[in-house]
Amino acid sequence: MQREQIEAITRDIGQQEILEREILAIASRERQRIGRELHDGLCQSLAGLAALAAALWRSLAASGQPSPAAAAAELVRLLNETIGEARDLARGLSSIGLNSADLVGSLESLARNVSAAHGAFCTFVEDNPCPDLGRETTSHLVRIAQEAVRNAVSHGRADEIEIRLACTAGSGLLSIRDNGVGLPEKWRDHDGIGLYTMDYRARAIGGSLTVEPQARRGVMVACAFPLLSNYERQESIGDAHLPG
Repeated sequence: MQREQIEAITRDIGQQEILEREILAIASRERQRIGRELHDGLCQSLAGLAALAAALWRSLAASGQPSPAAAAAELVRLLNETIGEARDLARGLSSIGLNSADLVGSLESLARNVSAAHGAFCTFVEDNPCPDLGRETTSHLVRIAQEAVRNAVSHGRADEIEIRLACTAGSGLLSIRDNGVGLPEKWRDHDGIGLYTMDYRARAIGGSLTVEPQARRGVMVACAFPLLSNYERQESIGDAHLPG
């Protein structure tokens, strides 16, 4: 192969990587904006309604109206649950401050929210605790799990989903299994932006992504990733891989 051809291929690869990073950066900024609006807008409005409902409940209870007071108490409970779900969603959209401890919390919250919002039985299992993964790796893993679960619910119509995280000597594995309808026959020919970004996120943390049908039904998405030492993580900070 001639030198000019090699240089042209190298330029194309570099431009593609820049485009991938720009796409993720745009998506990250939009998620941050929506997360802030949810927290500062919707959550605050719901909190105000909950306070008014609590005042109504106390007033009805004091005036000796048990049935209306019970209804107001139930309204307060439902509003507080909705506030909690909205705050979980806002935190899930924002990756600020993520660390390895937040990875487990974020995956637990994801499973809980999917079960509550979509009626699917979604669980999170941590086989072996992971060491400090760093903000970049944690953020990418959370986004991979979110996208895989979204696909399982929206496209796979799954009603059982398992998110599993395991770390052993030198490597980690995040897997998402579902019992949905499985993959289309020619899914590799039309893998959408979601699968594309999941694959890029896996590569951004030095890992690899596999998407395979399960033996009976459903799909398993798995991201295998290396566990970097503190020194290796410091060395990789300059790689400019974007979280979020």
